[in-house]
Amino acid sequence: MYIWRITPLREQLAKEGLSAKQAFRYYLAMTILGCLLYEGASFGPGSEFNAEVALDASLYLAFNIGGIIWCFLQNGGANGSQFLDRIVPIGWVMFWRLASIVLPFFALLGAISWFQTGTVGRPGSDMALLIIIMNLLYGGMWWRMGVHMGWVAERYGK
Repeated sequence: MYIWRITPLREQLAKEGLSAKQAFRYYLAMTILGCLLYEGASFGPGSEFNAEVALDASLYLAFNIGGIIWCFLQNGGANGSQFLDRIVPIGWVMFWRLASIVLPFFALLGAISWFQTGTVGRPGSDMALLIIIMNLLYGGMWWRMGVHMGWVAERYGK
């Protein structure tokens, strides 16, 4: 796996491509780094670090790592093929399905807040409950992505 040197990676991609295991490693590493950078930025200056924030960040990272591993295994693991060709478009569609649930949910919470306080925002509900609901939805998205990956791999070859 290359981290900095692009020339040997370019040559490998042009000559032989990546195995399913190599593609999985790049995708997993890129996702972990992205999650760490995203969550790390939320702990920057002026941020409020508490148990709820730590729980949310931990669950987000765990669902991303676990979800990618689950999808990789459902795709046939190291013997699978076309991992990136499958997970990227399936993930795209599943993201929009998740958004179709989350965005109206947030609109509802905003409306409740407006009725409670006269301002748009999050109502005075328990933040831990919101974190649990959101992460259950997110985990469900990853589970369904794995189901779809397995369906494609079963019918069209691992």
